[in-house]
Amino acid sequence: MFRKDLMRRLEAIFQLDKTTMLASSEAYEQDTLFVEILSSRSRVSGANGGRETAKVTGNIVIFSQDDRLPYGFFTKRIEQASAELTKPLFFFDIDVDDVGSPARTQNLHERRTSFIFLYDSQYDPDRGSLTNVTFPIFDSPTTNKG
Repeated sequence: MFRKDLMRRLEAIFQLDKTTMLASSEAYEQDTLFVEILSSRSRVSGANGGRETAKVTGNIVIFSQDDRLPYGFFTKRIEQASAELTKPLFFFDIDVDDVGSPARTQNLHERRTSFIFLYDSQYDPDRGSLTNVTFPIFDSPTTNKG
């Protein structure tokens, strides 16, 4: 429900070659934005024409060499993004470098930023009544006359 909208926003804000909600592997794919969803509290309401809302909490993670991902990368991209993209997002604990990350054994840094995403969308399930049904009628096989 909220995943497509969240991915669209994060891709546009951070402008990396790849953004995924898949878990990172032990290969620590570099310069990829990994999105970790920690919790999602969603609700569908029939009032006001139907609304679908969710409060999503998560982290975004990037593995990279230190010189390719300087401190301030997340902050700079968030500040440069349009208000339309960032309005439902609240970023905190920005540019946290996980010094205990196993990626350090490969000389990579693991940078994290936490977020809360307040999703709100129109919810219009299909409604209507069934007025006509047509069933094809097949001839039955001829009986054995012999």
